Amino acid sequence: MIKQPEKSADESFIRIIEEKVLFWWKRYGLDHLAVTEPTLAAFKQQGLPEQLRATVKKRVGRKSKVHGERYSNNIRAYREIWQKDNQAIYNYPTLVFIVDGKADFHVADYLIECPANHFLFFRDNVPRPTAGAHLEGDDISRRHCDVLWFFAPPGFNSVISYVCYSNDSEHRSGGYHVVQQRNAVQAFEIFIEEMQEQRPDWQHTVPSSFQTFLYLFLRELKEGRFLNTTPSQEIAPGESSIERAKAYIEAHLHQPLTSELLSGKVYMSRKSFTDHFKRESGQTFHEFLTEKRMERAQYLLSAGNWSINCVAERVGLKPTRFCAQFKACFHITPSEFRRQRLKLTQKR
Repeated sequence: MIKQPEKSADESFIRIIEEKVLFWWKRYGLDHLAVTEPTLAAFKQQGLPEQLRATVKKRVGRKSKVHGERYSNNIRAYREIWQKDNQAIYNYPTLVFIVDGKADFHVADYLIECPANHFLFFRDNVPRPTAGAHLEGDDISRRHCDVLWFFAPPGFNSVISYVCYSNDSEHRSGGYHVVQQRNAVQAFEIFIEEMQEQRPDWQHTVPSSFQTFLYLFLRELKEGRFLNTTPSQEIAPGESSIERAKAYIEAHLHQPLTSELLSGKVYMSRKSFTDHFKRESGQTFHEFLTEKRMERAQYLLSAGNWSINCVAERVGLKPTRFCAQFKACFHITPSEFRRQRLKLTQKR
């Protein structure tokens, strides 16, 4: 059973989001944000915020075979771990905001010193810290930092946020605030996708998508539409990763789609994605994709005077491959199908 949150703790959390995170994002946005990369050289190449520092810090341990922590029986938090270095490659990206103090993060082979009022985006394919105080160095006796986290683990259709506190070598985490409102989750997912892929004009889409998310997230918090849990409590799954993948397929039939691409969209390995897809849907990924493309092609051929080449383009296939797949599915060419539909329409 989910414990009822203390009002004062929730009010404090809301103030942090509104007076700190939203305020600094609106004021500086990308100028106060850095994105982790696999190497220190690549990290520095992006052009770092003036007060942020990064130095070499090699890993000393080896990759472990220990399975990652789980949010449920089927969702694993990370897929690779270096226990001696307290690092792992997680199955999802994460955004942090430094509320107070200066936080240290051992990422890949380097150490990031991130000051207050700055943002750090952790890519899902770059080793990052797992747990413990976010303070490094020989003398941390007078240091502290408060770090706010945003993440959306695959399979839960939720955005989770919490604040952790490091003081000397001590470390504790506040309660999770879990928002499942559809528009808020979608805005956060747009922000995550744009940050991960950094396609043309991402510098324009990222500020607006994250700001939209923050306003929607705040609305849910202020109106009490959220779950309050502890990190040790299991979070009930929402829409499955496979359902999300199916929705993405149907919305992007005009684009090249592969199991590798879709597994990345839902932060799963390719093998795990294809196995889960078959088990949950009763079809392979390619069977489902072909079915949806052919259904869309039938609609387009029946609904208008689209050329065969145009229909092929709208379902993400080259004309020759489209014609071959269509005939294999329906034992008739696209042109013959359209002529038959035209005759039926004229008879009516």
